[in-house]
Amino acid sequence: MMPWAAMAIKLHRVERPEEDFQMAPMIDMVFLLLVFFMCVSTLAQADKSKEVTLPESLESEVAEDLSDRGVVTVDADGQAFLGERSVSAAEIKAELQSSLEQNPRLRVTVRADQETSYKDIKAVLRVCADAGAYEVIYATHQQ
Repeated sequence: MMPWAAMAIKLHRVERPEEDFQMAPMIDMVFLLLVFFMCVSTLAQADKSKEVTLPESLESEVAEDLSDRGVVTVDADGQAFLGERSVSAAEIKAELQSSLEQNPRLRVTVRADQETSYKDIKAVLRVCADAGAYEVIYATHQQ
């Protein structure tokens, strides 16, 4: 073959079509993540409890199973709270009875400030018992 004949061979370049990047699945995922984080942040705020300084104890234990828990908080002034909402004894009893009807295994955790007088704590414990709570846990910090 002659050198000019080798040059005459035309190389065919295969043209591939440009691949499109599918945006719809990406948009769907971003939307789902957005909805997920909105729901989680709303639930986190709904479950928020009033801040109190818990008493310390050498014998306190943190429960491994935190499901089926209801929380009643008592501040240093003796005011009771469900979440961050201030409630009366009658409201606590009604809420607990309603929750116990839906979930008979509900366990109640009483969080009281270390400055709360015992008479205020005893009143909340009595309301929990009157509502039918079979297990009431008094929250403390472990030393």
